[in-house]
Amino acid sequence: MALRGLAIVVAFANWAFAQAPAPASPAEKSAPTDDAATIPQKPGFSTVAQQFQADFGITLRLAQSDEPVTAKSYDITPLKVEHVENALSLLGWVEAEWKRYPAGFIKAHGPKNLVLANAYISKTAKGTTANYSPTFILEKASDSILVTIPTTLTPATEVLGRGSLHYTLFSSLLADLKAPDSLLALPHWKTLESDDATLEGESARLTKAANSREGIYKMFWDPFEFNELTTLAKKDARLKQRMGTVQSFLTQLDPQFDQAFWTTLAIIPEHQRTVCLNDPADTQSVDQIKADPEIQADIRALEKQWGFKVFWEPDSPVPPMPQKVRLEYSYFTDKKLREFKEFVRMAREQLEIYPPQITAGLHVKNLYILHDFTFRGSGVAGQGMSWLPQVSFAYGVRTFDPANSKSRDFFRRTIHHEVLHLIDRAFSKEGGPIHGANWESLNEKGFAYKIGRVNALNTGAPNQATFYKDNTQWQGFAEPYGMNIATDDRATLYARLMTARLADEGRGDQQFLARLETDKFLKAKAERLAEFFQMLKADLAIPSPSPLDARFEAVLPPAGRK
Repeated sequence: MALRGLAIVVAFANWAFAQAPAPASPAEKSAPTDDAATIPQKPGFSTVAQQFQADFGITLRLAQSDEPVTAKSYDITPLKVEHVENALSLLGWVEAEWKRYPAGFIKAHGPKNLVLANAYISKTAKGTTANYSPTFILEKASDSILVTIPTTLTPATEVLGRGSLHYTLFSSLLADLKAPDSLLALPHWKTLESDDATLEGESARLTKAANSREGIYKMFWDPFEFNELTTLAKKDARLKQRMGTVQSFLTQLDPQFDQAFWTTLAIIPEHQRTVCLNDPADTQSVDQIKADPEIQADIRALEKQWGFKVFWEPDSPVPPMPQKVRLEYSYFTDKKLREFKEFVRMAREQLEIYPPQITAGLHVKNLYILHDFTFRGSGVAGQGMSWLPQVSFAYGVRTFDPANSKSRDFFRRTIHHEVLHLIDRAFSKEGGPIHGANWESLNEKGFAYKIGRVNALNTGAPNQATFYKDNTQWQGFAEPYGMNIATDDRATLYARLMTARLADEGRGDQQFLARLETDKFLKAKAERLAEFFQMLKADLAIPSPSPLDARFEAVLPPAGRK
């Protein structure tokens, strides 16, 4: 087989392997690994290599640990033969993404090599956490993209990897940009950046990402985000100009990037919206779950009290999500009968404490009990979907372990966390005890939420660290996650209050209870939540006593409240 440096050339002249090895260069001090010799002979691999060469003019190569150029910057783990199937899967969606480009564009402007390895770990990275191997790395010196083939493929690998592929390709195009007066040249581009200081939530995230040349280009290839950008650009002249600048640049490279192309790119493919991970060939399905009287009794009790429909069978409807969200999901089968049974019982025990006056006001139509629940590449334990025309709950309990008390405690809190989000949206009003500044004023002076107007305007905490993991000195938070946004601050605290006496097999969440006595900011927030529920109780004419009252009073006795 022909050698170039210390990498095996996988694409071949005249559609065949060269039979004689090339003369060894001085840099070639070791023979390729057995895997490197075996992989090109694996079924399907040579076919894919030939296809990449024919369609894109790209050579597939297998990196060796002493690759002359790459090894100067990275510690390389060569691709192992047992991960060839992963390589073929990854190359399959790389091919699919590049076929979305105009005909001939990748051959004319793309890299000349894709160099495959199980890992590329930077030799210069600093930090206390283990370094990771990016899916794609541009190596302009060798006109290559270095490709990480993960040892385990997940839905997140593909979701994030597709964006990374476009980002890396555009980095290569920018590296070839020679005109200093181009609007894409960095000094000019910076004059077009949008001000995201007054934005919050998803709009802020998208605008900030779109301030990067590679970032805005990557979003063009995600139809969900492309449509969001187009909407934002109607009110943001700089964003509109940046989008036009990138599109004009591409049209100069290839006139096939015309308006019809961009219109097509913005169409959301149905197959990207939802992916059901249940095996359609699994015939044993849910017979045992259907026949279990305790499970069915708990489901009927939930539906009767809350007035919603519980969806749990594999052929149930897809959980409704916003159009911009990619969703991977699965329902339970008999293979996890015990986990499903224990979670349904837990859900019934926790949700039955809510009086009908509250449940009726939330208008929840559906409860989805899922096994896998992943969107935007992240696993989700719970979601209160209050933005939908039909308000719903969804719980993803793939990691639920009923034998583990910490797992039970976490999912018990998750149930109440999502309930509070719906209560907050339905009943918290302007001027109310937990609304706006009435809640945020309970924080320590100088603190601002990561997602919030005060922090965005840079008026409340100009020197505050951005992420909650760097903000451990602040008091007043039941969990660090609550530092993200005020609604999650309330939800994490409320969930702790509702489960504090139940945690640790009934021994109680002693660490939280102790902090409630010593952290005056946390105590003030807890009392404010109790005040909100007392007002809600009066407004909705909820009779006393109630199980919800009992949960509060177990942690905050009335006599001890301010």
